[in-house]
Amino acid sequence: MKSTELNLIPIFVAIYEEQNLSKAAARMDISQPAVSKALAKLRDIYDEPLFHRTTSGVEPTAFASDIYPAMSAALKNFTSTLSASRDFDPKTSNRIFSIACVSAASYELMPKLMNLISQTAPNIALEIHPLFTEDYESDLRLQRHDIIVDMTPRGRTMLKHETISTEELVVVCREDHPTIGDSMDIEEFLTHDHVVVSRWHARKSLLSAEDSQELEKRRIVYRAAGVVEMMPVIENSDYIGMLPMSSVRCFGNKYKLKTLPLPFDLEDLDMCMIWHPSRTNEPSHKWLRCKLKAAAKEVMSQ
Repeated sequence: MKSTELNLIPIFVAIYEEQNLSKAAARMDISQPAVSKALAKLRDIYDEPLFHRTTSGVEPTAFASDIYPAMSAALKNFTSTLSASRDFDPKTSNRIFSIACVSAASYELMPKLMNLISQTAPNIALEIHPLFTEDYESDLRLQRHDIIVDMTPRGRTMLKHETISTEELVVVCREDHPTIGDSMDIEEFLTHDHVVVSRWHARKSLLSAEDSQELEKRRIVYRAAGVVEMMPVIENSDYIGMLPMSSVRCFGNKYKLKTLPLPFDLEDLDMCMIWHPSRTNEPSHKWLRCKLKAAAKEVMSQ
């Protein structure tokens, strides 16, 4: 379909939903001959019959029913971007923003974000999802999520991202560990069994050899759903793990743990917000990104 023929999509949707050419023409505010001409053009494009005439109008063929969901979704996505671009006012908006984030960001950052939003936009809501995705581009393009909060994307990507915070990593073990003192070297680090945060859909840890070759040598015995889920496992065993210092600050009083510096060089982790470039100039999305940066700044200053 050529770009000049994209105007056929709303006409098709109108015919399908009204099942009458006259009603579709009235809904689109165009003439019935224009609707008939558009329908003929669509038949030529698909080389398939789309509607059968009935005594009361038309009824869709099986092929038309097959393509309707995609056509309707395309139209809704387009009109929603227009509405979001033109009509967004945080004081009166009832938008629900969807954010998928790593667990380390969900305990401090997301509540702080909600707190900032509620001060100026009382009717806006958030949906916070675990990062159960391996296809960021698809999820963001289809607007399953408005923003993803994760570590800096690796490799080439067409997605936009911006660092909002930096996480210091530390080694964590139980407070009364029988063999670990106040520090450890790399040999001792690799001697102990490890608890890690798992990546969804993959038997991988959140940190891997791509971050440091030393991590490839670990013996991993437990893959937890998130950083908080690691803590009771470590508290009740001789296992060790690596956690962001912010998570230890949040939950250190609940679990009897102690922290040690990493025994090897590893850069601090940049936490990023990631979004689809089609949303960059959308006022509501710009507003959300601004609030997310402000929330991250407040968390970092604590």
